[in-house]
Amino acid sequence: MKTDSSILIVGAVFQEIAPIIEKLYNVQKISIGNRHIFCGTLFNQSLVIVQSGIGMLNAVQAVTAVIEKIPVHLIINTGCAGAFPNSGISIGDIGIATKETDIHFGIEGDSPENPVEQLSIPVIQTACARYYGSYPVSEHYYKMAHDILSKEFISKNIVVKLLPFITVSTITTSVQRINSLFNSYHAGMENMEGAGIAHVALHYNKPFLEIRAASNIVGERDKGKWKMTEAFERSTSSVLLLLKAFHI
Repeated sequence: MKTDSSILIVGAVFQEIAPIIEKLYNVQKISIGNRHIFCGTLFNQSLVIVQSGIGMLNAVQAVTAVIEKIPVHLIINTGCAGAFPNSGISIGDIGIATKETDIHFGIEGDSPENPVEQLSIPVIQTACARYYGSYPVSEHYYKMAHDILSKEFISKNIVVKLLPFITVSTITTSVQRINSLFNSYHAGMENMEGAGIAHVALHYNKPFLEIRAASNIVGERDKGKWKMTEAFERSTSSVLLLLKAFHI
């Protein structure tokens, strides 16, 4: 256990983090960056949990505010997401990000259905590499997470899969757009916060892990078929299993 820093867990809506908060010991509710932050311990580890709100702007502000005030050694983003039809996962399954891409950063394509082109100027640069809108996820942690969760969920017929994630500001609905995004990014899941959090993690040189449960299939707007509650439960259960299985 690292006693000098915490694991930061981020969810866009309260249902994505509430089951973890409920299990905390010695929980404290504090205010940072005009947001409510929950601090406590679980499985002999120090946790900091924040509800970011929906979208990259909210996510960036929330995570930056916490990191500037509290020492953090790992950032975990969790919650629900839409699964692409050809991704190999269905509603209720678990996706673990292998990378995160902000699909809106760049130069407009020659048609609305085509992906943006890469700028010649990186959005962020480190001592080792330049990044143009696609961000790394910790290979060390996503491989560990996949190994642990696959073993835990196999008996429940829940698929756990490593996938590239994309972050959108507009929810995808058309078949043409779905096909374009899947073909261009090999997209497995879409969400609205991940790339922003990955950007902040890279900026502060913190490992980043993103785990989401599929609440719906991308493009399906019949919300009667969506399973939000199930996705919330499975995503938080996944994080709890990881925290219990290994000390980060």
